[in-house]
Amino acid sequence: MIAVLGSINVDLVSFTKRFPGPGETIRGKGFEIHQGGKGANQAVAAGKSGGEVFMIGAVGDDIFGDFLVDSLKKSGVRTERILKIKGSSGVASIWVDGNGENSIILDGGANDRIDKDFVDKNLDIIKKASFLLIQFEISKDVVEYAAHLAHDANVKVILDPAPASHLSGGILKYVDYITPNEIEISQIANGKDLKEKIIAIEQAGPKVIVKAGGKGVYILKDEEILNLKAFKVDAVDTTGAGDCFNGTLAVGLSEGKDLEAACYFAMAASAISVTRRGAGSSFPSRKEIEGFLKTYET
Repeated sequence: MIAVLGSINVDLVSFTKRFPGPGETIRGKGFEIHQGGKGANQAVAAGKSGGEVFMIGAVGDDIFGDFLVDSLKKSGVRTERILKIKGSSGVASIWVDGNGENSIILDGGANDRIDKDFVDKNLDIIKKASFLLIQFEISKDVVEYAAHLAHDANVKVILDPAPASHLSGGILKYVDYITPNEIEISQIANGKDLKEKIIAIEQAGPKVIVKAGGKGVYILKDEEILNLKAFKVDAVDTTGAGDCFNGTLAVGLSEGKDLEAACYFAMAASAISVTRRGAGSSFPSRKEIEGFLKTYET
């Protein structure tokens, strides 16, 4: 079983040919509402790709709360540990340009109310899990606290260090896998090149998996950088692709896949997701992932 502790947001997505400049108003090319949030996205990816997954988080009692919980249920995610809090749910205002790139403004809402006491109340689920997925869209102190408890219970911890910020050595010793993108690893690790940055983090404890979009994934193998090449697809919307990777990666690892195989499994899911609009709603099913991989094997 996989537990996910993190944010649950509603994504308000506007599509446009280009992003507006300061003080500029431009016409959009469509508007959509989706379930989002890095925590919820990773839970959806894990659920759709075949994992048994519990979401541990909070929504508001506004018009979005029930929508968010129902969206998770429809993706096969267990929602009994989602707390409904008086006030607003988390909201992400997302712009997507003609190249599929995105810019995001995030308001935490109910996510900002998740505290250590809430983690304690859900410790029974965390202890039963084989993996705990965490991110930084809730309090860093809470994330580190949860990682510590999971580590002590022999639960594998996967940290997505996003939004990126300084990492204390304290949290890294509780993390088994960390999955920064190329920008994030430069913000959290020192070194003149990617290899040095990966080594610096791995010396503190976790295995590093660098998500590099169209360039694929970088890991360290036999003290050398190994680039797992990305699948070639036509991207429409990259929103949530990194979350799709993390959730599916956890499923692959929990099923006993080695790191390279689990990464390719996750990369296939992410490749499919960027060909569709939205975050969680764009994530593929297990059947779709396996079918996609078969086309590359033949």
